Amino acid sequence: MVRIAALLSGAGAALLLAGCGGAAKDASRAKIDDPAVIDALADPIMTDPELASQNDAHAAISVTGAVSAALPPIEADDDAIDAAKDEAARLVGGMPAAAPDPAAANLEPFRESVTAAQMAVAARVPGSDCAARVSYTARWATALPEPLSVYPRGAVDEAAGSDAGCRLRVVHFRTPVAVDDVLGFYHARLRAAGFAVQHQADGADHLLRGNKGGTGYVVYLRAGEDGLTMADVVAGG
Repeated sequence: MVRIAALLSGAGAALLLAGCGGAAKDASRAKIDDPAVIDALADPIMTDPELASQNDAHAAISVTGAVSAALPPIEADDDAIDAAKDEAARLVGGMPAAAPDPAAANLEPFRESVTAAQMAVAARVPGSDCAARVSYTARWATALPEPLSVYPRGAVDEAAGSDAGCRLRVVHFRTPVAVDDVLGFYHARLRAAGFAVQHQADGADHLLRGNKGGTGYVVYLRAGEDGLTMADVVAGG
């Protein structure tokens, strides 16, 4: 955040000088064309557990910090929901079947998790011991194992991860598609990819948990107060 603010400040100062003569115009042009400035402007906003910001609501790589009232709106009309479900169906080769009945479980540790690092600790997947070293940037949302990629048209609010000493990805996103549909989508994709899948529930909260080889995962789903489905995907190992 400091790096981005500093670069933007420099670019803004150059723009203010633009009206002060040819030299100022040249300086402004140099700043705007600076690859570092362009990268800072285009790069998804980075966050930490104490901060919140926002980005494009409909891109699977948009990101903010801890969930807050500053989150951008999501298209949640019938057309948007149908479009997302159609894309999900194409990914699994047809409308996914409902997930099997769940086993009872205590999901309180997931409900109490606020940051990505806390969610990783609750998940207890391989690599969870890296939770304290994760970095927060939207790019981690694109680094999930294929069957765990963000639900079509889901809006990513927080993404964190690490490859320093272990492999860990934690992504929080929202979608207007109902919990049961999202649950069926992930269950179908994980089974098709050869992952073991356990379905657990605690009231209206649902969890898929399993592994394949040395990779473990958790998909935690619940309905938000705004009617959207809230999802956390943790993968490590």
